[in-house]
Amino acid sequence: MSSQEEFVMPADHTFTPGRVLIHKTAYERLEKLVEQALNRDPDAQGLYIYNDFYGYAILDLVDRELSSIHGFVVKKKWLDAWYGLTALTHLMHTRSDWTMVDDGDRVDITNKAYSALLVKTLRSLDDASQLSEETLPDLENTLTLMTGWAEHMDGLTGGPYGVVVKGYGKKLFGTRTTEERKRMREAWDRAYDDFVKTLSPEGRKKRGDMTAEERKQAMEEDEEDEEDEEKEDADAVWFGDAKASDINAKDDSFKITNSWKEYRECLANSPRVPMRGPAIWDLTKWSAKDKAQFSLGEGSDEDDMFF
Repeated sequence: MSSQEEFVMPADHTFTPGRVLIHKTAYERLEKLVEQALNRDPDAQGLYIYNDFYGYAILDLVDRELSSIHGFVVKKKWLDAWYGLTALTHLMHTRSDWTMVDDGDRVDITNKAYSALLVKTLRSLDDASQLSEETLPDLENTLTLMTGWAEHMDGLTGGPYGVVVKGYGKKLFGTRTTEERKRMREAWDRAYDDFVKTLSPEGRKKRGDMTAEERKQAMEEDEEDEEDEEKEDADAVWFGDAKASDINAKDDSFKITNSWKEYRECLANSPRVPMRGPAIWDLTKWSAKDKAQFSLGEGSDEDDMFF
């Protein structure tokens, strides 16, 4: 990409409010997940139910999305599986509460299921010659996001799928320079600014987008922190010292039949509804009477705060 070249957003793509290019199918899934997550958030409702309520409420969303992705994998609908994985990874980055619930085994097994589906989908897209920016213009960004999640999980339960993802990064983008990435980012930012101009003020507010002027002001306020980060990351590449051969890495968690069987057995033996209140995670569907006993405005029992 030359320094003067502009990025033209594909018709089947959009941007997230964070200026990240994403397929519209993935974004529609993500929007629904984020809305459902908000509806399950006790803080947003002025409630305190019990410590792990929100973590398990998000875990239920993760379960549902994994089940949907598994269905696509079984039917060998690899692009649909990819869009589901993209949406889920975005959600998990912003709603990681589920990784801190009191059942560590449940978190570990869920992570293995995600791992198996991700590695299977990556390798199948590669085999079908669809793992490219021609098919997936946001591919490098999405792989970077998935690597970040694997590294986050590595300190909790282990994220061996990160090795495979980084391997694809090396294989597909190993010759891309820092300067090329910078020019691409600048072109994407210009395309994002053009996209934001097409939104109504109401639509922009609802999505949470910022205009170029608003973003500039926010960046100036964080200027010192950003300068420090830029100095540290100027020459860093997200896939590190990965080798292209890492795409063939092996791990028991990549065995989709075994990982999915273990995951389903875990679900069968785990609570699937809240331990307190109505048997539904969506708090917008609780009645005023249901909410009253958990309302922070009504005062709370000190002992309940550590339930």
